[in-house]
Amino acid sequence: MDAADDQTPQALALGTLAREVLVDLYRALSGHTPKAVRVYGEDDALLLLLRFDPAELTGASEVSFEPLIDTTFIALPSMIASAVQRRAGRTLYPGNLSVCADRGLAVFAFSALEERPANDTRADQLFAALTPAWSGDSEPPSP
Repeated sequence: MDAADDQTPQALALGTLAREVLVDLYRALSGHTPKAVRVYGEDDALLLLLRFDPAELTGASEVSFEPLIDTTFIALPSMIASAVQRRAGRTLYPGNLSVCADRGLAVFAFSALEERPANDTRADQLFAALTPAWSGDSEPPSP
């Protein structure tokens, strides 16, 4: 990732993993290795920049498949996030996607959600305010 001095080792590892997943998915999609994949990160933001050869996705007929390429790429952010979740246990929240098929460029934006320690009880307390108050002096309210 660029600006490596500003990134934690966890953020660098997360970006590297997301890059590897994108390369694998692109290879499965097109049968080719992408021209380049760059990773940029700052705080919880993660950008993946994919450069590809548009001819690899147009087929032998040279007919423009830009709408098909756009539609195919729409599924990639969720697939990347799912693969990162399974491999590293980290949650990436997919953001915007920008594809320019004619130029062979796609930009994927993600937010990396913070990891909470296993003993963090904030999630348990999230709905505590919604539970009816019961003083213990009378019968508990029935659900």
